[in-house]
Amino acid sequence: MESLDNVKVLTRGESAILAGVCSGIAEYYNLRKNSIRLAFLLTSLFFAIPVFAYIVLWLVLPKYPTTEAMARHLRRNKLQRKYGS
Repeated sequence: MESLDNVKVLTRGESAILAGVCSGIAEYYNLRKNSIRLAFLLTSLFFAIPVFAYIVLWLVLPKYPTTEAMARHLRRNKLQRKYGS
């Protein structure tokens, strides 16, 4: 079983401009935040799907854990869902 410290959890990012969705995705996949934001902006100009996806992720993703206890709780929940205990 994985260690709690090694588990990555997709959350809304800490450095949010609007809701933190792009920031959270960038942190999860180790990408640059501004490149994700720019890609979102450019695709939103031509298609409506990114806007709807952003709103859905805003509602679904948990907020960035402000304390270590919250982060540990999110990682523990992810491990429990993964291993079914």
